[in-house]
Amino acid sequence: MMEFAKLVVKGIDARNFLHGQLTADMDHLDYLYAHEGNSGLAGLCNIKGRLEAVFWINRVDSETFDLYLPKEISEAIATLLKRYLFRSKVTIDVADVHETEAMQMIPSEPIPWIVAATQGKYVPQMVSLDVLKGVHPRKGCYIGQEIVTRLRDLGKNKKRLGKVALNGQDVNIGDTIDAHNEVAGEVVWVNGDEALAVLVLAELAQPLKIAKDITVCHVWKNEDE
Repeated sequence: MMEFAKLVVKGIDARNFLHGQLTADMDHLDYLYAHEGNSGLAGLCNIKGRLEAVFWINRVDSETFDLYLPKEISEAIATLLKRYLFRSKVTIDVADVHETEAMQMIPSEPIPWIVAATQGKYVPQMVSLDVLKGVHPRKGCYIGQEIVTRLRDLGKNKKRLGKVALNGQDVNIGDTIDAHNEVAGEVVWVNGDEALAVLVLAELAQPLKIAKDITVCHVWKNEDE
């Protein structure tokens, strides 16, 4: 089971700071399912528009935000964000998240977590962060925003996040999905006999396998894709 941590971002400038760094609108956190609007997904991109982290954000109050993420990248991401603080009145602290808190605060799916092995590999659209409402369509001025927006405007998404049934085989994050010896995707999250994977849309009509056959249960994409 993956271990989680959280970045506790606090201060009178916390909202403005996060709004300028992340893909989500901090005033309108939204998610695939209906909720009270105080929690949702967001991504942190590099200057090439590729994800360094995906967060589940809980807005504690107007000056405090908890950013949940895999523990293995938490210290590095905290250090990265602190580089952009400048004169902002914000503190960023890393806190452990026990299993009980994780189960209470973080949805079980679908969250395309970024880990060390997948940092810098995917733009938000490849992991369907836009479909999952973790990318605000009209928000500008965050790291990598120009590239993310350009890809959105082109509307030619070749890869999307999918949920697959593993049919009894053991797999790891980073394992390749094949379709008749063509690369059809990559596993990004494993939970028992299910996984989330970045899938090549053009290969979805083919039989897919890792070591053995897998079954595509759902793909998060737009209707016109």
